[in-house]
Amino acid sequence: MTEKYTVFLIGLFVFVPIATVITRFDKRFLNLVFVALVFGTTQPESLFGLPVDINFLSREWYRGTARGIEISYLDFLALLLYFGSLSYRSKERDMFIKPQIYKYLMLFFIWSLFTVILISDPKIFGFFELSKIARGIFIFMAVSVFLRSPEHLRLFLYALLMIAFFEISVALIDRYFYGIHRVQATLPHPNSLSMYLLQILPFMISAWFAHDVSPTIRNLCALASILIAGGVILTISRTGFAAMLIIVFLSIVLNTYGRWTSRNLGVLCLAVIIGLLMVGKSWDSLSSRFVNYTFKNEYLSDKGDRGSYFRKGLPALYENPIFGVGLNNWSYWISNKYAVQAGYESYTYPSTKYPPEDLNRQQPPAHNLYLITAVELGFIGFILLMALFWKWLRIASIGMFSGRGELSDRIRIGALLSLIGVLMQSVGQKEMADVIEFGDWQIWELRFGEGGIRLEIDSGKGDGR
Repeated sequence: MTEKYTVFLIGLFVFVPIATVITRFDKRFLNLVFVALVFGTTQPESLFGLPVDINFLSREWYRGTARGIEISYLDFLALLLYFGSLSYRSKERDMFIKPQIYKYLMLFFIWSLFTVILISDPKIFGFFELSKIARGIFIFMAVSVFLRSPEHLRLFLYALLMIAFFEISVALIDRYFYGIHRVQATLPHPNSLSMYLLQILPFMISAWFAHDVSPTIRNLCALASILIAGGVILTISRTGFAAMLIIVFLSIVLNTYGRWTSRNLGVLCLAVIIGLLMVGKSWDSLSSRFVNYTFKNEYLSDKGDRGSYFRKGLPALYENPIFGVGLNNWSYWISNKYAVQAGYESYTYPSTKYPPEDLNRQQPPAHNLYLITAVELGFIGFILLMALFWKWLRIASIGMFSGRGELSDRIRIGALLSLIGVLMQSVGQKEMADVIEFGDWQIWELRFGEGGIRLEIDSGKGDGR
């Protein structure tokens, strides 16, 4: 453990300053840092199996969306990207203007900080989540400072292509070599992989329609789109599968602007045929997940997971409508009080310092971003979250049909559809993504897991998500 802290301190005070100086004199190195940061979203907690994060005040036994103050190699990359990009902007006399969405992010963070400091009990779990949100906002700013030219857009697209082929390769190996039923590739859970792929898919489809992209890249985007769709099917995520069908349809419609030429109709027919073939190949697995999936069984039945979250969480919201039970305190208060009130067996947390005797039996976070936000941060926090979503939608949709079909226009459409996919998937789990705005373009910073925009929102360790 001592060695791990030593490596962390050396990296922070030696590696980061030296690498920052290198980025000032070598633009290619700065680009490499950006690609590494984006690709790092596939390895949020370890790098190809190697532990590359450090956890302060760790509470690994807590079934929350954050279990300590975590620092990883992604934060080091964000530091390099931020200061290196600022240095380049200063050298080129290109002043950085904060994205419009920044103030909405800060409002959400300030409200969360206010509730943790003045309202929450216990506070420690809230500070864990606050650290994630703060790290996420910083990564958001780092990427915003970096992205400033069409070349960076292409670099972003290339990074997404790398991610798509890498994740799908791992998923296929897991499914057909190791026989894993629901694949998760390098992410903590199949639902996380489904969310991840749904964020990338509209970018791949939209880029295929760009006029200023080479035939090779367009073909790679088409192949990546097919593989990503197959990857979503292999996760056997019910919400993810439904969201994918909608996203594919909207991607084709919005990128063709309703002009149903023979070429566009051919693309649509090919997509339908390929989709049917993949569904047919995986029908046994899909049918096993959907056969008993009805609104009544899932939400109204006592055995339905989704409905149980509402039955446990609504009493907490009724008693704490303004401030909520506290950021990242869902598991603590639902386990210690509200699950029993709702008629469910519950194992409590006797202390915030020591693990309970019966580990991993406490209540997990709700698999619904909207519900858990309302319960933890009250209606004010929920309204601030909706304001964030509304601003993202508005930014991504402005001027969507006024472009000339270039990559920047297609990225804008991909960003809008990526958000729509996140909003749909968030009904079934607590995950989200962020828009990055620079100049006249808006794209997404990928976030995976649950919590902050550190490119991961939740560690998902052991929560069965």
